[in-house]
Amino acid sequence: MSAASDFLPPKLLERLGGLDLIARTVVSGYQTGIHKSPHRGAGEDFAKHRDYQQGDDVRYLDWKLYARTDRLHVREFEERSNLQAYLVVDTSASMDYAEPGGVTKSRYAAFLAAALAHLMLRSGDAVGLALSGADPRLLLPPRSRRGHLHDLLLHLERAKPAGTGAAADALDRVGGAMKRRGRVILISDLLEDDGGDALIASAGRLRARGDEVIILRVLTPAESGERAPGAGLFFDPEKPGRELPATPESDAGYVRRVTAYYDSIADRLRERGVEYVPLSTAQPVEEALVAWANVRRGA
Repeated sequence: MSAASDFLPPKLLERLGGLDLIARTVVSGYQTGIHKSPHRGAGEDFAKHRDYQQGDDVRYLDWKLYARTDRLHVREFEERSNLQAYLVVDTSASMDYAEPGGVTKSRYAAFLAAALAHLMLRSGDAVGLALSGADPRLLLPPRSRRGHLHDLLLHLERAKPAGTGAAADALDRVGGAMKRRGRVILISDLLEDDGGDALIASAGRLRARGDEVIILRVLTPAESGERAPGAGLFFDPEKPGRELPATPESDAGYVRRVTAYYDSIADRLRERGVEYVPLSTAQPVEEALVAWANVRRGA
């Protein structure tokens, strides 16, 4: 894999042109396999135990372990097969935000989705695309045929952030459309009106039925508190007309509130077996993929 110093910052990556070239550039800098499916099923090699969750198949409960620990655990088994996957990209209005000299969260999400689609399709997996936001739709069903990547990237290029929309609705639509267990990757800033409750419930339902669920949270450095903005008028693009004066840079509680909000979401997702990866639009996309790989390895 290329050294991190060789990776292009997102703003320079944007200058390459269309998503096809961007995806190929990112993938060439990140040569690794993600094809090994983490799905579990009967009749395959035992992988590990995990805590029982409501909705899990009781056939996989380990009663001997229960007798020793007085806690319910589910046996998981490794299954190696091509999988079907959905990329769910947040296109709500809040994703249209960028810092000076940076790319919007929406564009960064498109870079990530394009690179992941390229990797998975190259592995022979079937990849579909769905949007959450003002117009939540299943744009493309999972396919792996020749030309599918072009179609997927074309839809990503055309997607424009607007309006409001809960990510949970998009996840439920994807769950209803998937014919068998698969992989669902949500790319979003996770700015949810209910504190993420509906999103967490929806992701939990997907996990309980055996789907692999990954959430890539994308924020700008200013939003995450890494680089708090100075004084100004601030507003929610999904609720225009409610400007509020604030000075996040000198507000000692700003970073604490932001951190508490996302830590709560992350903890509840991980309790349900969902992979959660916090990302910044200032990171090279290759580094974002490395961050995901590290989460998967438990690093």
